[in-house]
Amino acid sequence: MTDTSKSSSDALDLVFWDPSGYRWNGSGDWKQWRYIPDGLGGEIGIRFGVSSGFSTFNWSIRGVAPHGSINDGTGVASFGKNEQTGLTATHVNAIRMQTPTRFTDAQNNFTVELDFSRYKGSKVGGKDGVAGANTFMGVSDIYAGQTYARTVVTITGTLADGSAASPQGWKLLNGGVAPYSAGKLHSAQLGLTNGVLQGTSTVAPGGQAKSVNTVMGLVRLDAAGCKTLRLRYDLFPVGNNQAARTDNSALYVASVFPREPAGAERPKAEKPSTPATPTVVIRDKPGTISSYAYTVRNPDGSIAGKGCFTYELPADGGEPKLIAFHYHDKLVGTIDKSHVQTFYFNQDKGDERFTFVTGTPAKGICGLTADTSLPTQLTGLGGKGSHYYLGKTLDFPELATGASVTEESTTIPAVDLVVVIDSSVSMKDKADALNQAVGAAIEVAKSRCPSDLRVTYLGIEGTFKNTRFDTTVKNYLVGTAKADEASLRSRKKGSVAGGGAQEDGARAIEDVVAHYDWRPGARRAIFFLGDEAFEGGGNVDQEDIDATNRAIEAAKKGDVRVHTYLGTSSAKGKHRKALEDEFARAASETGGKAFTDKDSLNGFQELLEKVICGSKSSTTTTTGFCCQEYVEKDVAGDH
Repeated sequence: MTDTSKSSSDALDLVFWDPSGYRWNGSGDWKQWRYIPDGLGGEIGIRFGVSSGFSTFNWSIRGVAPHGSINDGTGVASFGKNEQTGLTATHVNAIRMQTPTRFTDAQNNFTVELDFSRYKGSKVGGKDGVAGANTFMGVSDIYAGQTYARTVVTITGTLADGSAASPQGWKLLNGGVAPYSAGKLHSAQLGLTNGVLQGTSTVAPGGQAKSVNTVMGLVRLDAAGCKTLRLRYDLFPVGNNQAARTDNSALYVASVFPREPAGAERPKAEKPSTPATPTVVIRDKPGTISSYAYTVRNPDGSIAGKGCFTYELPADGGEPKLIAFHYHDKLVGTIDKSHVQTFYFNQDKGDERFTFVTGTPAKGICGLTADTSLPTQLTGLGGKGSHYYLGKTLDFPELATGASVTEESTTIPAVDLVVVIDSSVSMKDKADALNQAVGAAIEVAKSRCPSDLRVTYLGIEGTFKNTRFDTTVKNYLVGTAKADEASLRSRKKGSVAGGGAQEDGARAIEDVVAHYDWRPGARRAIFFLGDEAFEGGGNVDQEDIDATNRAIEAAKKGDVRVHTYLGTSSAKGKHRKALEDEFARAASETGGKAFTDKDSLNGFQELLEKVICGSKSSTTTTTGFCCQEYVEKDVAGDH
């Protein structure tokens, strides 16, 4: 994409970072650095978190986790407009997310941190390891505060010498939507004052008063150069609005090349080779394959467009797959799955929602957003026909005639779950709360998805009175499972200093994997609860890492998924991070999920539902529904 309206000496070419391979891997990504190409041969680090006093987001509730957005719809539509005149870019790329922001309190919060220590700033006339005057950072789609909600983004950071960065000298370059003669767009301009970004009451060109979201605004940093930046997003409801609000935010980073005279050469920026995998969230039972059709209607009720999609939810509870997606109207022609950036479908009563975002459709506009839960259900971004969608509505999808139909068998799956807890003194005050939380999550999961579920609660070399943890790992394995005590890896209580033997999480996992009386054909899972390192507790050292490696290897060989919960502990700073890394690694490398004291165990309940429901056997009958044929049938008059 280009903008040639200005070719003066201050015209600039921008190369955006390449987040095409970036995708949120689960709760273990909280506070974890991930590094993505900066487009110059270096890397930029990014990590998500929350400020003290706030709970972490559960992306499965009306949200889409962070993901790379190549040729980002909002960015493409607004880039190079208004104060950005004179800028060009081949790709406008972002890391985008939708946060579940149901306002049960007066405020929600999340943070995004950027690390430029691996950034190739020298390629654009600056210094390596810092982002300076030739670096732009941008945000879009944050609430302007006129309706629904208000988002305030506070920017702090550090210079190369570690001192605090100052926003003085930074310059905001707003974007804007392409102007047109008819219709309105909901776009507000961004403001930057004293290091705070937020939407203003000033509308973007072509926008209207009471605008909802900001369009892309770019902040040009100053010559001092930042080694790190931290963006604190604070979200506030407007008025008495307590409904669910999805904050569809995007973050951009770009490097600046001054426009060279014709014939001059400069280093070629690296370009993404393939589009990012679309983010797909579907609420349905594992093992389901279904096709749905939907209609877009004009204000008078007549048909303006038709669409359909087919999806599959793997029986093992894996990620949903969007098999087919087609949409057709007279403006864009037909767009398909290759254009989809995000897709969300939930049929649950009281929480029904269908939404998708596409970029770079076949013709006519730069992007299309559809959402049945919003007052303005369809929005076209940029291009000659963005006003075309104003006032149009989206019928909720219905099962397509002739679609694939999945029928579950009456066989109840067998699932074996062993909950193992560190029984040291430091866990005593948490044992009862965890006992109640885990027990409640399991009961809800069982009620929602009946199964042949067997749960065993075990303590490592100790028990906790008045809880489910009333049997030790050793006593169960030797007494009930008839294991040879000499073959157990676990150490005896009192044989290790302090509560060491009671904190041998890795050894306990090895023993349960090898000697628990798993039922033939049952799916196997261990949920480990602890607050210190895996080999005798304390902080993480090489012995703990080696022990974790052995436990992971054993779990893989035994086809056991390990889920972990890291409770509060005395470990701080780098020691706490090391603990989180090891707990997350034990889970992710065995196909499990990691939780911490900042996470709600409601997430464990949902995970259990996947484990239990995903085990059901099913049969699928396909009668040949063709999605593309459906949307293109009888379209000679374009509806």
